[in-house]
Amino acid sequence: MTSVSSTTSSTTSTTTSYSQNRNEFDTDALVEAAYEDKLAKADSLNVSVTNNETKIAAYEDMQTLLQTVEDSLDTLRSAPGTAGKASDVFLNRTTYLTSSSSTAASGILSATVEDGTDIGTHDVEVTQVAKVERLGGGSVESRTEDLGWTGTFSLGTKATSDGLSTTGTQSTDISITSDMSLDDIVDTINAAKATTGVTASVVKSSDTAYMIVLSGVETDRDITLSTVSGDDVLNNLGLTDESGDKVDPLQAAQGAIVTVDSVPITRSTNEIDDAIDGVTLNLYKAEEGNTLTLEVANDLSEISTQINDFVTAYNSFRDLVLTNQTTGTDGAASDDATLFGDSLLRSTSMSLQSILGSSIDGTSLATIGITLDSSNKLVIDDSTLEDALTNSLSDVQALFSYQVTTSSGNLQLLSHGDGPTSADFDLKITVDETTGSISSASIDGDSSLFTVSGSTIKGAEGSIYEGLSFVFTGKTTQTVSIKVSQGIADQLYQAIDTVANSDDGQITDKITSLEETNSDLETRISTIETNAESYRDFLLDKYANIEAKLAKAQSVLDLLEALNDAESSSS
Repeated sequence: MTSVSSTTSSTTSTTTSYSQNRNEFDTDALVEAAYEDKLAKADSLNVSVTNNETKIAAYEDMQTLLQTVEDSLDTLRSAPGTAGKASDVFLNRTTYLTSSSSTAASGILSATVEDGTDIGTHDVEVTQVAKVERLGGGSVESRTEDLGWTGTFSLGTKATSDGLSTTGTQSTDISITSDMSLDDIVDTINAAKATTGVTASVVKSSDTAYMIVLSGVETDRDITLSTVSGDDVLNNLGLTDESGDKVDPLQAAQGAIVTVDSVPITRSTNEIDDAIDGVTLNLYKAEEGNTLTLEVANDLSEISTQINDFVTAYNSFRDLVLTNQTTGTDGAASDDATLFGDSLLRSTSMSLQSILGSSIDGTSLATIGITLDSSNKLVIDDSTLEDALTNSLSDVQALFSYQVTTSSGNLQLLSHGDGPTSADFDLKITVDETTGSISSASIDGDSSLFTVSGSTIKGAEGSIYEGLSFVFTGKTTQTVSIKVSQGIADQLYQAIDTVANSDDGQITDKITSLEETNSDLETRISTIETNAESYRDFLLDKYANIEAKLAKAQSVLDLLEALNDAESSSS
């Protein structure tokens, strides 16, 4: 009995110790610690993704600011081709009118001008303005009561005797019923104005009387009207006499008469767009003897606005550069300097500053009042700029724009790409006398500098003329003198486009590379997370099995302990 008791005592002691250890066995903590350890690598990769996303956002800001600068330069760079001419601010025109009398010029006429119109001064005298014909009827006591007339009349217009109007004769029949009032007749006439060329209105001629007034839609056209059937509605309205003839008009139709640069001009309307090329005159009042001076000039105000827009846009980009150069007190990059030390930002900034400091034929930005401050931001002296625009506009244009001159109207520039910033050369274009096609284009006998395709002549790849593209429409061999000068606006535009073009610019390449890197990182992160989840599931299963075995062992121990206690009690 003693030996049994000793064994039982030993077993009980062991069971208690093991049970206490089991209570301290935290499965969840062990699994979570192992799981987090597996995820640690993913956390560091997530930091890399976040950093890349921050850098992408910074590059996007850089790209947007540069594109804004690029847009502001588009009007100043005088790009070749139709699109370039449409946006060229140096082709913008405005007009100035001066009266030779006390009457304000704006009360006599106004003028609009197309971009690119030849600059010059013109004399304009308005002798007669074009007018529509107006007919007034007789008195009618009420405009709303039924008139009781039933009849049909023809109404229309035709050109006056001066024959200036090119619109053909037009007319239509107007039917009137007995239940119509004066207002109803007016409405019926107006409903047909598209085919008659006549409008109608009611005028209160006195406290107790109303009258109908007919007006032509177009100037210099006579109103035609005649009774067709039924009551003589026209005579009843007072628009024709007893014999059916039209009454004297309140205002006779007439054309316009103006004298432009001593040349008499007659037109059927007050809008004259073919007297001066590119200029439309709108006549308001005739004043014989008052010769107006019409000046067609460059729109200096718009040029100044575009230059100011460029300066504002460039300075916004400079703000970004400065932000990314800032450091903290410890000398490290500040939190906002995401692109601190970035080679692309640095090279772009240096490239643009170099161009801004250049000159064209002795004229620089400083010459026209634009300088750099201590932060390399542009500052405009408005007075100096205004003086340059007023007195040296051609120099300002040469400073900013791309200019090409050729000695032949048969050779036109199509594009220049990254061609030379300055060039002066004679291009011999040889045309095959039999076929009439271009056989070669050469400079000093060297035909390797240009390639020919149909009527297009291009600078050969690798030559100093690469990027230049001309179209030749001549039919005979000739030598054309060509001078090229690339202003700073076009140089800046081309430099920025290389960096900021949304399709193939260097920033887009950077962003694409970072996005691809993030895509790879996110794939790795996903794999790590999946593996960590699998490992956690594995550990949970493993520890569940251990706990199940421990629970089973504990049950056995509990049974043995109970037996031991029972045996001890019985003894």
